[in-house]
Amino acid sequence: MDIFVNLVLKNPIYWIIIILGLISTIFYKKIVGKAGEYWVKKELNLLPKDYKILNDIMLYSNNYYHQIDHIVVSKYGIFVIETKKYNGYIEGNEYDKKWLQNKKYYINNPIHQNYGHVKCLESVLNLDNNKFIPIVCIPSPVKLKIKAEKNLVLDLNTLNKTILSFNEEIIDNPSDIYRMLVFHNVKDREERKKHINATRKIIKEKEIESINKCPKCGGDLVLRESKYGKFLGCSNYPRCKYIKR
Repeated sequence: MDIFVNLVLKNPIYWIIIILGLISTIFYKKIVGKAGEYWVKKELNLLPKDYKILNDIMLYSNNYYHQIDHIVVSKYGIFVIETKKYNGYIEGNEYDKKWLQNKKYYINNPIHQNYGHVKCLESVLNLDNNKFIPIVCIPSPVKLKIKAEKNLVLDLNTLNKTILSFNEEIIDNPSDIYRMLVFHNVKDREERKKHINATRKIIKEKEIESINKCPKCGGDLVLRESKYGKFLGCSNYPRCKYIKR
């Protein structure tokens, strides 16, 4: 132990490694999220030039800020893309409050978040819902078993191919829409910071609220007892069989 301490004190490179390790641990989720957005952005840049791409757009509508990962504007529709960096096996359907990851962890359904983005764009652009194609893209090794009809859940390899599969012209003025989104994009750092802080506060409040809620269906968790001991079970049993030990 003393030898290790002396090595660290005498070699600044060890301090740098330790500090970088701490920073990576603290900001892991943010780093992973940004990496996912980077790969999606890089893939979208391979689309034909008449597809107008916007990344990390923040819009204000109905007293709320909405931060949208990617928007692709084309004459074939406006693609609203939410990027999520998941790994493993993901299953669920578009109406579930939570999805199941690796058959043991529950994660928030990103389709719900993207729905809010679409409603924001409807308001800002004054367009009907049928002009938008909502997509959740997962740019990481993942196996998907998602039942969805109105929303697309894709991996990175099928993203551009899916976008290019839409060939019915439904947008008359894609260039005007692109310019309008650029105009409404919130660029002020302080405004963006306020939104991020407000979002973190809401997430924290929801996490506290969800402690005694079933992550699968949203029902109350109640204390039950079996021959194996006490456990928390969903109040919607037998329809929902979630158990928290």
